[in-house]
Amino acid sequence: MRKHVNRCLKDFCSPLGAKTVLNVGAKPNHRDKEGRVYEDYFPGADFRTLDLAPHDDPRHIHGDLMNLPADAGTYDLVIANSVIEHIDRPWVAAPNITGLVRPGGHLFIAMPWFYPVHEGPYFGDHWRATPSGMRFLFEDMKEIRHDFSPSSILAVWDRKKYWNETNSTSAGFCMLMRRE
Repeated sequence: MRKHVNRCLKDFCSPLGAKTVLNVGAKPNHRDKEGRVYEDYFPGADFRTLDLAPHDDPRHIHGDLMNLPADAGTYDLVIANSVIEHIDRPWVAAPNITGLVRPGGHLFIAMPWFYPVHEGPYFGDHWRATPSGMRFLFEDMKEIRHDFSPSSILAVWDRKKYWNETNSTSAGFCMLMRRE
């Protein structure tokens, strides 16, 4: 799934020409599952990160998406890559995340479904949503496009009856939204 997310991030977001980018739920020099630094996806952009975990890089904002620091700023592109499922109360964080996106800017969301439960010192693993759930959660934003990540599930006993949609067994999705 992560390789598919990387392709979506590149395909959805590279054409945007974002000058300012914020990667939430990440630290500076955070790498994708293929070893590439996320900042490298956006050459020339002012790239920053925001996370509950502190970091000494001056481009890192130590903060909580449910209670943002006053100086968090606004950005052309905000990336929420496999982070919303870890937010304790995403309905509280969603308006704050929207507020990080400048008017006319974009939000990239990636959400896994079939992925092991994983928790850490600064986060739990609470929620899984569909694109329609993200449209509801980020109701003040407009969906531009989404794509489903392929799944390794090949057969289910009731597939012909219930799971006949191509994306019904996907591993997750990526979505691009715009703040009007």
